[in-house]
Amino acid sequence: MLMTPAAAPATPAQLHHLLEAGQAWSATYRGRMSNHLPMAQQALLDLGASAERLQAFTEAEETHLEPRDPARPSPVDVARDLGRPDSDVAWRAHFAGRITKLGSPAALREALPLLLPGAGAIAFHGLIRTGHAVLAGHDGELAAGLAHWASNAMALPTADGAPLALADWLRALTSLPRPAYPAGSFISDRMQAAGGTAGFASIAGRLQHGPGTLRDLALLAARTYAATGNFTVLHLLTACHAMTVLQPAWPSPELPRGFSVAAAAGLLASGAAPSYGLDELPCRPWPVLITAACEQDDAHVIKLTHAAWRLDRRWPDPAWRRAVQRAIPV
Repeated sequence: MLMTPAAAPATPAQLHHLLEAGQAWSATYRGRMSNHLPMAQQALLDLGASAERLQAFTEAEETHLEPRDPARPSPVDVARDLGRPDSDVAWRAHFAGRITKLGSPAALREALPLLLPGAGAIAFHGLIRTGHAVLAGHDGELAAGLAHWASNAMALPTADGAPLALADWLRALTSLPRPAYPAGSFISDRMQAAGGTAGFASIAGRLQHGPGTLRDLALLAARTYAATGNFTVLHLLTACHAMTVLQPAWPSPELPRGFSVAAAAGLLASGAAPSYGLDELPCRPWPVLITAACEQDDAHVIKLTHAAWRLDRRWPDPAWRRAVQRAIPV
């Protein structure tokens, strides 16, 4: 009996080659859609996809991407360019220069105080792409992720007040009026509108922070996604994972306030009712879920699986697998 040889696994060298080639693609396409290719490429490598699968996914995903603007970058003006999508070229050159001068870890530490107040930028994708770039260990991709974040930075209003426990914070948030959104609104538009809701500023920044705050927000996102399959909540879950990746570079040991404010806007923009529990359905084991995820054509499912798998290794809980199972049909 002839045995089919096992497919060769993807390697870090292959990933770096693909990321290098991918620097030719714009950070967005069709106007404001984020380029998910480099994030999913890194996730596929981590999940153990084969070299053939990584290449095939790349070729399929490239069909809808757009080339980068070939314009010569001008120097970044922080006051003018932070939050300006047309400044991506300038920001990418800026961060590439800082990485060359300081090294990636120091350049990341330098950038985060500027970027974390706008953690929800472009539906968290700047943050998420930066987290995958750190895991990939690729300087060009790190500059691209930071630039995507900076050029779309979205600071949300917040005000001081007495700290609120998570349950009280959620109750206060969900009692706020929800703005009407035009059909087809982008997540970032809905987050911006949520930030403009009367009462948002007085509540969003008051979540009581402690050593377990990021874990609690991540588990809330996992349980809510498992219960609802809400697409916006999926982004909050993968953003929580990205924050764990960046934690060594946070400006201080406490979870940055800008992230919990962005999480508040994301939860409101989702329209999903926060969930604290899980259904009783049996959950498939990680090897089965990971194998299925690697065959998916949806970058969001790949990234969700990768984030949940890594978070389960850090904070074991059935919610992570339940969230992935919601995303992957049986």
